Amino acid sequence: MHQSRRHFLRGFGGVTLGLPLLESLRPSRASAQAAAAAGTARTPFLLLVVNGNGVVQQGSDLTGGVDPEKFWPTKTGILTKASMDAEATTQTTSLLSDYATRLLMVRGINHPFLGAGCDHAAGDAQLLTASKLTGMGNKTLASGESIDSRIAREKNPAGREPLVLHAGKYSPGGTGYDIPGYVSYIGPGQPRTYIDSPYKAYQKIVGVVAGTSTNPAAMQAQQLLASRSKSVNDILRAQITALLARKDLASGDVNRLNQHFAAIRDIEISMSASAISALPAATVSAMQTVDPAPYDIPNHETVIKLQMQLMAFAMASDYSRVAVLKIGDREDDHQLTISGTTFVFHTASHRAVPNGAELCRQVDRLHAGYFKFLLDTLASYTTPTGTLLDQGVTVLTNQVANGAHSFTRVPWILCGTGNGYLKTGQFLDVGKVVGNQMLNTLLNAAGVRKADGTPVDDFGDASLTKGVASAIVA
Repeated sequence: MHQSRRHFLRGFGGVTLGLPLLESLRPSRASAQAAAAAGTARTPFLLLVVNGNGVVQQGSDLTGGVDPEKFWPTKTGILTKASMDAEATTQTTSLLSDYATRLLMVRGINHPFLGAGCDHAAGDAQLLTASKLTGMGNKTLASGESIDSRIAREKNPAGREPLVLHAGKYSPGGTGYDIPGYVSYIGPGQPRTYIDSPYKAYQKIVGVVAGTSTNPAAMQAQQLLASRSKSVNDILRAQITALLARKDLASGDVNRLNQHFAAIRDIEISMSASAISALPAATVSAMQTVDPAPYDIPNHETVIKLQMQLMAFAMASDYSRVAVLKIGDREDDHQLTISGTTFVFHTASHRAVPNGAELCRQVDRLHAGYFKFLLDTLASYTTPTGTLLDQGVTVLTNQVANGAHSFTRVPWILCGTGNGYLKTGQFLDVGKVVGNQMLNTLLNAAGVRKADGTPVDDFGDASLTKGVASAIVA
């Protein structure tokens, strides 16, 4: 089990705030080496961003036509900023050129099992589980746990679940096909409920769960957070002041702490501002008791970015070693307006609207931009050994490959080496690799091992060929 070497501030009302890793307070070299030998050293985090409806890459569409290749770089091999920038107007992944040397783009990963009645739901269910499917249509579920559950069980503090977030249109309990699509599974047939609201996710990370405490001090702290009249920084002001006054803190640690507290304030201001600007006056007046609706279309981009900020914040404070963000639902039905055209993303992905492929290419570019925002956010955090971005593996993937619901060539884009386990700076076409081998690879990159200490090679359904995606391992 992962034993955190992080430090925490605990204050009024049970508010608990994780702090970034501080060089001054790290154990001595001898004790750090002993911890590593005992398997308790800090391991890489894994962040997973999952989109819906596929991407515009070469292949058949549902109308019988063939989509152009607009997603991947035009050539496999070494990635450079110059080569990616040269394709800035045509290839979606070029938007990530600032991180060319850190990226690993992988084409050729296939889902292991066919769907039954709804390929969107079937893609979601097996994406992070590589398990056989149960049920049909929108009731399709996975028959095994997902990799985020495995990582959390082995690397998180005891009993702490992975951070699993949602930026969608539909709430849990929706009817018909208007339901979230679940990618995180506790176990067979047990999808994990998303945290849809950035506000609720934030409260969870800082140790305040609204509406569950009967302790008067905790309830008062919840009210302070809910009203935005005080930030966590204000609630913990005395502890923060005392910490920053410590004589044994190096200047770099002081800077890291100030950066951490500034990030908190930025997140809180963003949540407050977006809620007030996007919600009716009657809803604003009830903000202290009813959280702003995260499903409103005008809030969609704000929710995505807030959830990504919270993913980074959770890693910086060591709340969890793994987090998942699902953008969209069973399918992504968000209505968008691009270049004066208003359309529903899922409808366009079926090429059921004029110029559907081009509209979807523009949506792909939006999503690539959001992913770059996450990478930028991680890169903005400093640690004693580099930026937070370099302390883990951050992934962009999709429930299906394209608008035709294909389960072959599901896109995977990775950023980070997992402590040197993964190749970087390359675009690789791996041919036909089954998804369980990609999941084994990510588990190993996140520091997970089998009970006997050997690398993981058997995650997913027992019928699948064991192993890792060896072409992407350094």
